[in-house]
Amino acid sequence: MDKVKILFKRTWITALAILVYGVIVGSKEVYLGMFSGAVVSILGLYLLCLDVKKIVATQQGSYKRGILGYLQRYLMYGIYLGVMGKFFGLSMIICSGLGLLNVKGNILLMALSDKVLKIRDKNLK
Repeated sequence: MDKVKILFKRTWITALAILVYGVIVGSKEVYLGMFSGAVVSILGLYLLCLDVKKIVATQQGSYKRGILGYLQRYLMYGIYLGVMGKFFGLSMIICSGLGLLNVKGNILLMALSDKVLKIRDKNLK
């Protein structure tokens, strides 16, 4: 559970860094598209955590609950990208898609940093 809390904290920090960078650069694609994509990805992570809690608590219908949660999250991502494309165009879809990768990128960075720390501890003793 501690890793999930750390993941939420890091994704919010990343989202705020994206917002600050977008405002400094003055690019609407960055501060609107990537930041809102990052927030939607954090919402998706939160929904995933709620689904996991419900599945673990009830242990009945977990397969159906998992599939429905998965479909719900990806429908939300699809609607989000569709709205961004409808109102802002292709460049906004690309930047919003990059923002949606916020959680996945942070998970990757956490895994890589754990590997680096293990290698460092193993080789520097």
